[in-house]
Amino acid sequence: MSRRDPRKALELRLTEPLRKALVARSTAHLPLAYLARQTLRQAFAEGVQCARPVAPGPVRPILLQLTPDERTELAARAEAAGMGPEEAALSLLAAVLIDPVQSG
Repeated sequence: MSRRDPRKALELRLTEPLRKALVARSTAHLPLAYLARQTLRQAFAEGVQCARPVAPGPVRPILLQLTPDERTELAARAEAAGMGPEEAALSLLAAVLIDPVQSG
């Protein structure tokens, strides 16, 4: 998987609360893209749905590499919620990181 291939990556502009919640998940100083992907995979495994739209933050985007299966899963959840892929990913991240009680 090419690191900068836009066909295989999703540009994700994290909001400040999401960024802080991702950083707080790990003390190992892992890259935000890695933490975001692992959290998205957790959301998929737990069957979390896009609950509420989350607007992208005003920061430089990170490239989130997704496998074809993960892109398909995200696209299906985004379509079901009537959102774009970035908003759906942010919504799933928020459901796992900020609203864990409502996600299950």
